[in-house]
Amino acid sequence: MATIEQAIERIKALECPTGDVKDRVRKILTDYNVASKSEIMVTREHSLDKKGARGYNAKISGEGETDIVVLALSGRDDYVAKVMDVYIS
Repeated sequence: MATIEQAIERIKALECPTGDVKDRVRKILTDYNVASKSEIMVTREHSLDKKGARGYNAKISGEGETDIVVLALSGRDDYVAKVMDVYIS
């Protein structure tokens, strides 16, 4: 489980173009060997939005299916997103 925790810590430090959040989260999870690329589905989930931050759900299929919630706040120009919180749901 240390690997997923390390990946979550890396995701918490993520700043990237708003349109790249899903791809970057997926890449981090694969880089940390949490799961293979085909086992990770990252989607924008409006129901997870909180305090102006956009919610994303990273669903990791396979044994012990896991959902990771990522909340990212976009800057004024809506170009750069900064991750505000990440947790396993």
